[in-house]
Amino acid sequence: MRIAIIGYGTVGSSFHRLLEERSHWLKSLYGIVPQVVSVCDSTGCAFNDDGIPYEEAIMKKSKGSVENGNGVSPLKIIGEGMLDVLVECTPSNFSDGEPGRTYIESALKSGIHVITTNKAPLALYMPYLLDQARINGARLFYSGTVGGGTPFLSFAEDTLKGNAVKSFRGILNGTTNFILTRMLEEGISMESALSEAKRLGIAEANPYLDLSGLDAAAKLVIMMNHVLKKRVTLKDVEVSGLLNGVPTPSSGRVIKLIARTSPRPSVSLEEISATDPLNVGFTYNAVEFDVEELGSVYLIGKGAGGMETAASIIRDLVRLRLSLS
Repeated sequence: MRIAIIGYGTVGSSFHRLLEERSHWLKSLYGIVPQVVSVCDSTGCAFNDDGIPYEEAIMKKSKGSVENGNGVSPLKIIGEGMLDVLVECTPSNFSDGEPGRTYIESALKSGIHVITTNKAPLALYMPYLLDQARINGARLFYSGTVGGGTPFLSFAEDTLKGNAVKSFRGILNGTTNFILTRMLEEGISMESALSEAKRLGIAEANPYLDLSGLDAAAKLVIMMNHVLKKRVTLKDVEVSGLLNGVPTPSSGRVIKLIARTSPRPSVSLEEISATDPLNVGFTYNAVEFDVEELGSVYLIGKGAGGMETAASIIRDLVRLRLSLS
């Protein structure tokens, strides 16, 4: 299985390392023989038909660039059929989804399977990209885009298979949940809680996507397409976050940033009961699935970090292999 990794930051490089560490396990259990033939970041690309070891790629990156002088580019690698699977881990760009959207679309149109951790192209163009995968006989996997540390997508697809999920609501952003937890429990300001989150590595240097609600909205779109089979994009979601302030909750209530599918797709601050199962603290995520046959079914777990998201790519690689059997 010839693999290219485009986007070699924390997630892409963690996946490369994890892939090497688990290569024997992947081969013995699933018959997967992975070979990373290309690694690309914002500075350039490396390509080696015999494979690129993790230590070699990470050493080059530490010196400034993974590029190895072969004169290749991501689109050249995709267009010339040099691989079986594209692992796309470029940063999310919610203005137009680029460059990830072009990489994903080009790979799918070439019949190359894609695993992505990039929320923006899916939030903006998911129905179209799923259509391209189907038309061209390729597979598109994206479990790392939502709850990399807690498998919300595969839980709904596998564990609830055969049941009718009518709607869902949940906490899909660990950064804002940490901030709201600290504000409620310690009575500190949002600015102080945000500073703490940055210091602990929970919040990005620029936390706009989290605080605006866009990150949670993107995850909502992906889940609605995947779980409910709704052809929605980010423009269909009403989005607000923490940027206009956080109200003080009533007695016995808490404030949470809730993403919900009904009565309309939305992400906003809501006051919920302190005994609500969605009242999880710190960086935990939680989803309530409203299932016709079962009523409310909850899944609660940690949000994603670099290694958690890398592990989700491994899960998708296994799912890809099983889907091709």
